[in-house]
Amino acid sequence: MNKHLQSYRPRLLAFEVTRRCRFNCRHCRADAERAAQNDELSTEQWKRIMDSVAAYEKCVIILTGGEPTEREDILELARYGREQGLRVVMATCGYAIDEAALTRLHEAGVLAISYSLDGATAQTHDAFRRTPGAFDTVIKAAKATRKAGIRFQINTTITRTNLAEIPAIAELARQLGAAVFNPFILVPTGRGDEIREEILEPDQYAQLLSELLDLRGTLPIDMRVTCGPQYARAYREANLQEPRVHISGCMGGRGFGFISHRGDVQTCGFLDITAGNLVENGFDFAAIWDKSTFLGEIRDVTSYKGKCGECAYVRVCGGCRARAYTMTGDYLAEDPVCWYERREKK
Repeated sequence: MNKHLQSYRPRLLAFEVTRRCRFNCRHCRADAERAAQNDELSTEQWKRIMDSVAAYEKCVIILTGGEPTEREDILELARYGREQGLRVVMATCGYAIDEAALTRLHEAGVLAISYSLDGATAQTHDAFRRTPGAFDTVIKAAKATRKAGIRFQINTTITRTNLAEIPAIAELARQLGAAVFNPFILVPTGRGDEIREEILEPDQYAQLLSELLDLRGTLPIDMRVTCGPQYARAYREANLQEPRVHISGCMGGRGFGFISHRGDVQTCGFLDITAGNLVENGFDFAAIWDKSTFLGEIRDVTSYKGKCGECAYVRVCGGCRARAYTMTGDYLAEDPVCWYERREKK
């Protein structure tokens, strides 16, 4: 493999093993529902995908959905991934998590879990998830996970509604024993398309990233930002004296990838464009990841347009291709939430 492709080997791959879920979250990119979809991959198909991925790169795989615990074979899939040398983690709403479930997941090889908290109180979180009791459910699951000694993180989708609660949510994550607080910047896709008015204005977004930088300096747990690649730019411009810390911009199609419930390879779950389908190509992950024209365009930052194409930090940040696509129809367009200041390219 040439050095160019070597630099794009995935460190994380999300496997959308189902779109089933009992919750009805306002922002759900999968538009998840209770019923199974006809095109959901079988156990054996997911195993063949794992074989292909493991042959290419022994990366971290995230079992996600929908709600992955809705699959009766989820433990079998986790165990199989581990046996292939993949490092298996899970993203879950938490409603199927208790002490016994955690024991089974741990024995199957699940190394870590992520839970979502979109409000510091039941009122905010339950309204966002449109499910009474969702807040108590995730708090209970997080406490059980801490007791079981399994590493977990808290994910938070940031909108105008919960913007003021971010410091309180971060503090709650710390109190619960999370190893990581991971805010997500809203990408209005799936059901999220219905809440476009919740997207932050560029000045709000700039202020948020400044506040997250301050929070990072005081929060005694790790913090990462997802779907907010401008955070990498803000971090560099703040000139923080942490030379060993690397903050990445958008990793979609580079160090991160997504495989849909149908077997489509995507840059991420928010950019619903397929680079190729693994079932149709005979389960050859390498052929899609290395040779896709679409992924080649995403990786070529010189093809980006508008403010992203002129930005000095395009190689550091890259802008959110999914947000550009869902709001403009062009995945190479500028990221609509960026506050942009033109400088010479670096």
